[in-house]
Amino acid sequence: MRRLGSTWTYTPDTSVRKPWTGIRDARFSSDRKLGGRGVSRLVAGVMLFAVAAVAVPTASPTVALLSPEVERWGIQEVSLESARKYANPFADVQVKGRFRSGDTELVVDGFYDGNRTWKVRVMPTVEGPWTFEITSNDPELDGQRGAFECRSPQPGNHGPVTVRNTYHLSYADSTPYFPLGTTLYNWVHRSSELQERTLATLKAAPFNKVRMCVFPKWYPFNRVEPPRYPFAQAGDGTFDLDRFNPDYFGHIEERVADLQALGIEADVIIFHPYDRWGFSSMGRAQDDAYLRYLIARLGAYRNVWWELASEHDLITPPKDWDHVFEMVDKLDPYDHLRSIHNWRSWYDYSKPLVTHLKLQQQSDDHHAAVVNARYKYRKPVVIDELGYEGNNGHGWGMLTGPEAVARQWRVAIGGGYASHGETYVHRGEVLWWSHGGELVGESPERLAFLKKIMMEAPFQEMEPVLMDIWTPGALGLAKPGEHYLFYFDGGQRPRRIELDLPGPGSYRVDLIDPWLMEVHPLGAVDAGSQFFTAAFVPSLLRIVKLGEDARSGPRGTLEKLMEDWSSGQ
Repeated sequence: MRRLGSTWTYTPDTSVRKPWTGIRDARFSSDRKLGGRGVSRLVAGVMLFAVAAVAVPTASPTVALLSPEVERWGIQEVSLESARKYANPFADVQVKGRFRSGDTELVVDGFYDGNRTWKVRVMPTVEGPWTFEITSNDPELDGQRGAFECRSPQPGNHGPVTVRNTYHLSYADSTPYFPLGTTLYNWVHRSSELQERTLATLKAAPFNKVRMCVFPKWYPFNRVEPPRYPFAQAGDGTFDLDRFNPDYFGHIEERVADLQALGIEADVIIFHPYDRWGFSSMGRAQDDAYLRYLIARLGAYRNVWWELASEHDLITPPKDWDHVFEMVDKLDPYDHLRSIHNWRSWYDYSKPLVTHLKLQQQSDDHHAAVVNARYKYRKPVVIDELGYEGNNGHGWGMLTGPEAVARQWRVAIGGGYASHGETYVHRGEVLWWSHGGELVGESPERLAFLKKIMMEAPFQEMEPVLMDIWTPGALGLAKPGEHYLFYFDGGQRPRRIELDLPGPGSYRVDLIDPWLMEVHPLGAVDAGSQFFTAAFVPSLLRIVKLGEDARSGPRGTLEKLMEDWSSGQ
């Protein structure tokens, strides 16, 4: 792992005593930060904290904290050492941390991080003083106690993403979240130089979610051995699936932290079928140990989502996905978003442990798929794989830019969300969809425009409009009486449409070109029955209720305003 700056290192000084309750006297020296987060790490001999007049019992010289204070939804880490030797410290030692603040209690698993060190991470969910106690079957780790302070979150920290208003998502502080994801399956398993280029591209891109695999992927355009592996490897190349590689998981959490610093959610794919190393075919006991280790390491990152599997129905032998959901729910005290992605067979998304739908839907009507899934399951619908803009020679990776953008609009107007992917083939068979690098497609800036239009609308309060069957190519999303979006695409202009705008008052009308990213203000119309026809396809018509004193240019019927624009008046 990279060394990322300096923090406090803590060594006890027994020659000096001071008459205040708190940390035993210490000298500070340089050490590293965790995952580029800019959070201090205290590597201690003896560590005791008293926060807000909380007295903490003396601990043995083996417990350390990241910092005496941490922001809400940040990470606090307890670091513990034991001199005892174990045949397999990953399996032989159990460590838990019990963290308390007022009526809030979080119980989390610890994990072995190599070099006789165990760590316990927590994401404080409330502000104020926290105390903790460590329990373990190792007597040198058991019984450690301490305290820290949780302060208010820094700007840009809105907490984890959660479900809101049945079909939508928001951050924990209620800030609306419009997911516009991209696909980077294998990016953390390529060269460091390529990963840094990917992060630089993401910094300037519109995406706020990344799908990424924990295990490396072996698939067309992915025939490259990773620089490191998740399990200990013998000289003959075989893997000990009962021993994890801390450096491997430490690298992944570093990249999750990098995404968090960019305001990007990490949609972590736990299992996938494209495997040549045996990681997808482990038995239940090994799967459970992997889940426990992974969640202990990544669960405290506020930007983590759990995608239990990509194309779950291709994994052989089949796993008991109900059991996997139960394990993730049991091990994650923060209730991060949980779902599973299909190839052809949909999982039963009505099950209570599934927070949202994650779908592959490439060839069918994306708008109808979203609308039907919303009403059937009453959960947020995310189509994470609707085809990719690119030229890789596979049907799923040959969309043109206009078609990729049109599919995203159909999903959005259906009240759902979609993810981007780009499969243009570059030298060395590097494709953004799996490896990262640079984006060259036409869709990203137009998807940024889509997100802008949707974020300007009360999208979490809008419902799909059931259009007349005689208006093919016309799709609608509305909060009746306040905000309407009508999207037109397809091979022909739809028939004349009638719309009843509730009164009293008037409405502003904008004609939007989603490809050229242009907004044409048309003027205002009065409440009541209005008729219109699409001026061109694809196009978007936005109708917004005006305030009493608002001015909006020309006035007339909707049909007349559209005719005037078309004639150049």
